[in-house]
Amino acid sequence: MSYGVEIFDASGGEIFSSTDSTFTLLGVYTSNADTTVTHANVPIMPTRIVTRVMVDQISGDDESYVHTFSLSGSNLITTRPSSTETVKTVFMVFGK
Repeated sequence: MSYGVEIFDASGGEIFSSTDSTFTLLGVYTSNADTTVTHANVPIMPTRIVTRVMVDQISGDDESYVHTFSLSGSNLITTRPSSTETVKTVFMVFGK
């Protein structure tokens, strides 16, 4: 018996299995509502992924309110999609 998590794409191909490798939480970063922020000193690893969670969600089209992001070197750049009504967003960066 084994334990773990497997994630499959739409065609049924395995894209992640925790039995093969796991990600480590590298950092948690918060961008306040209606701001664009560069978070510095994000650890660099060969593979990194970013997840984001809305705080104080507004009803309606989520993508219109949550920050977008880019990860470049040791910087996580979070950008507000509009100058108003962007919600506070928490970003988690994982690496392996």
